[in-house]
Amino acid sequence: MKESPLHRRLATTTLLISAGTVLGIGALVFGAAVIIGLNVPGARTHLDVLIIAALLVQSVGTLIALTFVLRRRGHRISAIGFSRPSWRLLHLLWQIPTAVIVVLSAQLLVFAVTGSEPVSDSSTDSIARSAGAVGAVLMFAAVAIITPFWEELFFRGVIYGYVRDRLGATGAITISAIVFALCHGVPILLPYMLALGLCLALLRAFHGNLWGPLGLHIAINSTASFFLLQVVFG
Repeated sequence: MKESPLHRRLATTTLLISAGTVLGIGALVFGAAVIIGLNVPGARTHLDVLIIAALLVQSVGTLIALTFVLRRRGHRISAIGFSRPSWRLLHLLWQIPTAVIVVLSAQLLVFAVTGSEPVSDSSTDSIARSAGAVGAVLMFAAVAIITPFWEELFFRGVIYGYVRDRLGATGAITISAIVFALCHGVPILLPYMLALGLCLALLRAFHGNLWGPLGLHIAINSTASFFLLQVVFG
């Protein structure tokens, strides 16, 4: 599907302000959480609540701030990628399972070659158990639903759109996937995140909007986060 052009070309200034907004809010929220944890009496005994609160504030704050920045810079969110969805999204019925197989295969290949073990989620499970039902649900909402929205708006909206205007779709798919993988940090999971970034960017190109990659992103994050709910409610 041919993507509809943005009403306004994304300027380098818009890209830098958007990136600064994402990084700034993350640093501010998690920095404040660390300060509170180290200095507020009793905070260390409620680290689970502090971590979940930080995740929720960071995800909601980033989505709101990024939307505000783009609108102030003259870009409608529909033009960035959240345009009206179409029946073409039914392709996700086969695209999502295919993408899941691809990203898992990429990571399993790395584990097989390096002899590494899958990363343990014991610390996350511990947080979910300590937080209780309400905390686990809030954590699920932040990680599985809100985070995919702002990440798609930034990585497949702003970065993809900026690069596509200058290097075309192939450059946009490649660069946005690499940036997405690098921003998610953990070296052993880099192949997984790179494969996921490529799948998300390909869906962006295929559907011509952000609804396709958002569907995959929510499916991936929800599957991982579902186990947190099982820890609490199972």
